[in-house]
Amino acid sequence: MAPASGHTGATAGAWRGRLTDPAVPTAVLVLAVLLASFHSPTLTWAVTGGLAGFSLSGSV
Repeated sequence: MAPASGHTGATAGAWRGRLTDPAVPTAVLVLAVLLASFHSPTLTWAVTGGLAGFSLSGSV
């Protein structure tokens, strides 16, 4: 039976799935790499290392 408000929670589940998808933080880190590459090569390697660490940590 649906709640009195008429919401079934399907939209909440869809948003939760989008927010917990590993592609979201990976995309953010890739964007940071691209932006950092214009600013400083050292910063680029730091962000790239963070991206590599995230992907190798088993989070993906």
